[in-house]
Amino acid sequence: MAYKRSFAIALAVGLLSGLWGCGEAGKAPAGKAGLESVDPSGQKVTFWYQHSEERETALRALIDKFNSTNEYGIKVIGEHAGGHDEIYQKMLVRMQSGAQPQLVIAYRYQAQHYYQSGGVVDLMPYIYSPAWGLSAEERGDYFQEFIDQDRIKGVQVAFLPSRSMEVLYYNTDWLAELGYDAPPATWVEFAEISRKAAKKPFSKAAAKGKSLGLATNVDASRLAAMVFSRNGDFINSDGSAYTLDTPQMNTSLSMLRGLMDEGAAELLDSQNAIRQAFSNGRALFVMRSSSGLPLYRADVEAGAGFTWDVAPVPDGGGQPVLNVYGASLAVGKSTPAQQLASWLFIKWFTQPAQQEVWSRKSGYFPVRRSTARDIASYFRISYGLLEHGQAEPWVVGYGAVRQMIEETMVEVLEGGDLSQALSQLEKQANATLKGQ
Repeated sequence: MAYKRSFAIALAVGLLSGLWGCGEAGKAPAGKAGLESVDPSGQKVTFWYQHSEERETALRALIDKFNSTNEYGIKVIGEHAGGHDEIYQKMLVRMQSGAQPQLVIAYRYQAQHYYQSGGVVDLMPYIYSPAWGLSAEERGDYFQEFIDQDRIKGVQVAFLPSRSMEVLYYNTDWLAELGYDAPPATWVEFAEISRKAAKKPFSKAAAKGKSLGLATNVDASRLAAMVFSRNGDFINSDGSAYTLDTPQMNTSLSMLRGLMDEGAAELLDSQNAIRQAFSNGRALFVMRSSSGLPLYRADVEAGAGFTWDVAPVPDGGGQPVLNVYGASLAVGKSTPAQQLASWLFIKWFTQPAQQEVWSRKSGYFPVRRSTARDIASYFRISYGLLEHGQAEPWVVGYGAVRQMIEETMVEVLEGGDLSQALSQLEKQANATLKGQ
């Protein structure tokens, strides 16, 4: 594959920052009584995850390595428990009887719900434990921006194994045919180039079909990336009210609907269809998680074989702000020994050696600075972007609100009244916050 190594986004990711958790006035939280004397030897830990195919194979290999090398004889039993939503529903049922797994993958709003329901534990005491925790040097090697996403009101409801961000994939060769030597920096330029692409198909397209500026789908995270890049948000700073009826939401959906009306953008029914449209040279742009890099690399090689690259999503003319997301690992409430054993697996999994293996196999960003530096050329992405990352809401019930957002997107993109739809969306979303 002939793609450029030119994702030149020169931002510092806090490599000069001090110790992890600087907002805590330099004090470690008090540990749980007796944690230092807990013995994790011989414990069995059931781990629910959502990964499949190549990622599941890589994860199971790492689990096997932990099981065969950890000095305490801890055995982690990995179990594919379905997708994120299915795991969430299973957890809500299992927590009622205290039969939840000892370790579970969770988005932060899910982990917050589990914690509020008494189903998972605060990881702060484990992180700062003199016997079992992370040293100051180790804490300084984690990306603070990632850690903060799972720290809610002073409670570490989960711990990150990896992250990804929403980026813009683009066909460099086609862009050059249209007269451009760089990806669009603003949404105005993005729309302009997309319209031109619809009128001038790629000369090396490997499949017949409509020429598109943008191939996309209905997804709350895609929309969040557009809104964040315009300095908007989905919720206010303290999580007390959703902000979904805003100029940024209006402008984002108006632009997308306009491009669709002009035939420059199209909604496709699956991520695979979107990837095929791009790799065959029918779509100039795709917005997608950075974790898709390995898949796009393979498909372009098998498809039209053009030069391609990735860039931050366009912005409103100011500093880039990107949607950074990903699921973390929450420790289920069980016995002190099982909880500690679960934490020790998390600690091991996020060590640099394991992070490098997992990042290369999965396509996710590592969460350690040292690993990021070591494999930066593999990702072709500057980790400085993370300094300008923004996360989607953490409040309980956000899963339902995501569904509301996507239903509103469909309504608007099919010609519904935009102002009325956004007003109704915000009211419905805020109704989910009552009682929290």
